[in-house]
Amino acid sequence: MPNSIRTTSNTTTTANQTPNGVHDDGLSIVQNKHRKVIDLTSPDDDEVILISAFDLRDIACDIDSAATVISDIGKLLGLIHYEKIDTHTAISMARLTHDTTETWVNLLQAQLDSINDTLAMTAYAKEVEK
Repeated sequence: MPNSIRTTSNTTTTANQTPNGVHDDGLSIVQNKHRKVIDLTSPDDDEVILISAFDLRDIACDIDSAATVISDIGKLLGLIHYEKIDTHTAISMARLTHDTTETWVNLLQAQLDSINDTLAMTAYAKEVEK
């Protein structure tokens, strides 16, 4: 389905459209002199939240970093389980792992609180359990 681009004096809109002119997947890009908006909502979405690309990138970075830490903890537990490291090293690594886990819990909890504050302003106000 071809993309169509409509241009006015200071606004450009790109949208995937069906032959009858109806948006097929809700994707549209609106750009004016001050802001570019990429709309990934479905046509039947009745409530949306605009979030800056900067904030979305921060959320994605936090998720990626937390996943890396969880993977590293899994590898460490594997080394301990298969007795690939001595007891003294395992104790030291467990202490560092605990500190890292506590730090990431706090960071992710702060991120979740921020997301829940935003969701509280919507019809989806039920907060994620802590």
